[in-house]
Amino acid sequence: MGPGLFGYAVRRLLWAVPVLFAISVIVFWILRLAPGDPVDTILGRHYDEERAAVLRDKYGYDEPVYVQYVKYMRNLFHGDLGVSTRHQDFTVSEVIWPKIKVSTQLGAMALFITFALGIPVGVYAALARGTFLDPLTISFWLALDAVPVFVAIPILQYLFAVRLGWVRLGWEGVWSPNIIMPLLIMSLPGVAGVARFMRASVVSVMHEDYVRTARAKGLKERTVVVTHITRNALLPMITVIGLSLPGMTAGALFTEQYFGIPGIARESLAAVTAPDYDVILALVLFGSTLFVLANVLIDISYAIIDPRVRVGARRG
Repeated sequence: MGPGLFGYAVRRLLWAVPVLFAISVIVFWILRLAPGDPVDTILGRHYDEERAAVLRDKYGYDEPVYVQYVKYMRNLFHGDLGVSTRHQDFTVSEVIWPKIKVSTQLGAMALFITFALGIPVGVYAALARGTFLDPLTISFWLALDAVPVFVAIPILQYLFAVRLGWVRLGWEGVWSPNIIMPLLIMSLPGVAGVARFMRASVVSVMHEDYVRTARAKGLKERTVVVTHITRNALLPMITVIGLSLPGMTAGALFTEQYFGIPGIARESLAAVTAPDYDVILALVLFGSTLFVLANVLIDISYAIIDPRVRVGARRG
């Protein structure tokens, strides 16, 4: 990494700090001022003012909001994400990290399948432009994308588990054969969007001068497609891939509910409905950090590919 690129990367990372700080302030204030109280949820029908006061003092809910925020940020810098009121005083780290790990493993595999299928499908559709294969290919994947998850899951369960007997219903771990159904549900609907974006990118590249020059030199069509068309058409895909990376840690609510997957999406819903302040705040900050870092990574990737980005940023 050259000095110019290093400085560009440092500037982008420094800009991320005030953004994350603003997000933490806004989310913290919204959670504390929103209707609902974790103490009411904990006590339920056995609510008593004296016991409620003890719990509010224990969790610090009786202090001014700005004092709570300062204490939370001080603990956060020491790696303490707080305590879950819904899980009987388990730390937030103990609650969310095992579930994030499961969702991330599933999300990473699903994301890989989506792009591994979507990119070649988009290239094929672009090369078949003007024939019936172009709309037929895209329409097939759009049809899969249009099927609601709560309809597709019972169909796959009946087909793979009941009729074919290839897998068993129930969760047996990320690396069990049962993972095939959640992966299909999470990956196949996204192929249509990737394929359409890739098709548009390939079509725009096909008319460039360097493509015509490559063909005029007598290069094989396969070489032209792979080296000159697809390679350059993949550059805009960096943004799509980068912005998709944070999503692979978020989980899939319907998929986790139907298949009994102990992922973070189910935990997020339960934390919001509880409410469980520290769990919600940790998840928002974690997701926001990933999103901001993904944007920084995209900017740096573009700067590596195209030095004009760094030059323009330095002049600005």
